[in-house]
Amino acid sequence: MKANYMTSRWRIPTAFVAAAVVLVGAALVLEHQEVLDPVGASYEWGDVGDRNVVTPPNDMVLVPAGEYIIGDDSSNPAPDALPRRIRLDAFYMDRHEVINREFAQFVEATGYVTTAENKGGAWVYRGGARDWKYIRGANWRHPLGPCSSIDKAINHPVVLVSWYDADVYARWAGKRLPTEAEWETAARGGDPAAFSDQQRPYHGVPSAGTNPAEDGSANVWQGHWPQKNKLTDGFFYTAPVGSFAANSLGLYDMIGNVWEWTTDWYAPDTYRAEKIAHNPVGPQTGRSRIARGGSWFCSPNYCSAYRPGFRGKSPPAHAFNNVGFRCARDATIPPG
Repeated sequence: MKANYMTSRWRIPTAFVAAAVVLVGAALVLEHQEVLDPVGASYEWGDVGDRNVVTPPNDMVLVPAGEYIIGDDSSNPAPDALPRRIRLDAFYMDRHEVINREFAQFVEATGYVTTAENKGGAWVYRGGARDWKYIRGANWRHPLGPCSSIDKAINHPVVLVSWYDADVYARWAGKRLPTEAEWETAARGGDPAAFSDQQRPYHGVPSAGTNPAEDGSANVWQGHWPQKNKLTDGFFYTAPVGSFAANSLGLYDMIGNVWEWTTDWYAPDTYRAEKIAHNPVGPQTGRSRIARGGSWFCSPNYCSAYRPGFRGKSPPAHAFNNVGFRCARDATIPPG
């Protein structure tokens, strides 16, 4: 009798507890699987806002020789990008990312076939999806898959190019890919000043202290990925080069728009050198190449890599529709 009494006594509270656990679990699942904004799926590659964009010249900008400090100076710095003092020779950097029109000229002149075309597909994110997918038929001509095109994006950065594609283009153009030290120095506007006590997490975008995820000062994802892109910057995917203000050197889209390949292999300890390195480069071999700058896909809750000191990386044969590149050249060679 006592046992039966205790069982019946606790049956109702236990049921309530179990129900509460189920409800809390369901709420967490619903929060995680919040309904996606259906508008995201309606955007096509090359859709732009109401702004009139004049494509900047495809010239190169001189980054002066000097001693610089690079590294992640954000309020939550990445452990693989500790502040590091370096010395660089002068070099030239493309004013803007390589665009589809320029890449098409290269392909027409050389007959080059990209990695994604050889493999038959590449990695794509499309609005309205919950994650990336490997899409058959996706390549630089078809950034969202075989039914998409770059017809409305001729002045947008080329995407779905592997590191190998970028390297071949650069050499064909008489240039090279920048080292990551060069890239970061250029993104910071060639500022030789040391990090100040006041953190400058978005230094290198149009003005220090701006946050492109909030104010639309660069092409990144504004809002909570993947549910909603508020489009504060006016673009869901890539933007035409020159859509946003240049940095102090006159370089466009060093933050946002597309990730940019550099020449360096990735290593987690590259920035831990104690000595001042002259024209530093990464290790001789590795599994992933460095990419910098973040992209239209970077959101506060997923990527938040829209700052000069963040070190992205990817296997060199992979191609994504948020990764492109720009070229560099030694200052001893005329920019031509």
